[in-house]
Amino acid sequence: RRAEGALGKGRPLAAGAAGGGGLRLPPRPLLSSAARALLWLGPVYLAGYLGLSGSWVLLALALWLCWGRNRRWKRDRLAAAFALLEDEREAVCRGLAARHLPAWVHFPDVERVEWLNKVLVQAWPYFGTIMEKTFKEVLEPKIRAKNVHLKTCTFTKIRFGEKCPRINGIKAYTKEIDRRQVILDLQICYIGDCEIHMDISKFNLGVKGVQLYGTLRVILEPLLTDAPFIGAVTLFFMQKPHLEINWAGMSNLLDVPGINVMSDSLIQDFIAARLVLPNRITVPLKKNMNIALLRFPIPHVSFFQLIYLSAHLSQRGCT
Repeated sequence: RRAEGALGKGRPLAAGAAGGGGLRLPPRPLLSSAARALLWLGPVYLAGYLGLSGSWVLLALALWLCWGRNRRWKRDRLAAAFALLEDEREAVCRGLAARHLPAWVHFPDVERVEWLNKVLVQAWPYFGTIMEKTFKEVLEPKIRAKNVHLKTCTFTKIRFGEKCPRINGIKAYTKEIDRRQVILDLQICYIGDCEIHMDISKFNLGVKGVQLYGTLRVILEPLLTDAPFIGAVTLFFMQKPHLEINWAGMSNLLDVPGINVMSDSLIQDFIAARLVLPNRITVPLKKNMNIALLRFPIPHVSFFQLIYLSAHLSQRGCT
């Protein structure tokens, strides 16, 4: 009778009433709240069932909260870096913190090279295609050959994104250097939306976003009178570059407090062992070049520096 009366008045029946039980389903917010409550109380019940102390639950909760905070902090910094990259002039006029501003704002001898950045933007898609092929055909077989447990290593996704490295400024040295060389300091800024995923034994590891800041020194020497006019190119960072990695997949565990500091330092040490002074990379451009002297150059000391050092040592009683 109630159902007929409801139909007679033009009101729709509830799903429970149509089934004959006359019961109404609880609203969706109530169900989600109950599910969250069960999710929070589940570890507490499990700890009590296993006879563990409540301090373990509190420790796990603290680690989880710190992990979430680190993840949000990385995402916020990446979003702020993207905003600065979109419109550098507006950001400078708006007045950001000094550590976020490009080098040409503080140092007048650092020149902007917007034309070079435009060239990088045009060439970046082709570079991504080359790197994707290199990862699949060169790097993947090398990783598999390292260890038996790495034989299942497979790159499932390789995308270098649309954001390319940017050169915020270049400083060229023309005084007090050898006339047969050119020294350039490049202020490198890479705020990348790259995404690289790798599967190892059903475990997915990945990177989703990278930030890199540093001063890369490029030395072109020796200058030649015939093609290609430059004998070799030497590259190295003056100091350890600032590096931040936004992990994905199982690699998110590296953002756990305590582990994140250790993982970041290991990656920076790996880069420093190959690309930070006194380590350097030398690429010969001409055949039969002796790159040993370029990789390990002999320090140049002027006559006036020798006089100053000898006078300073004699004052200290050194002979």
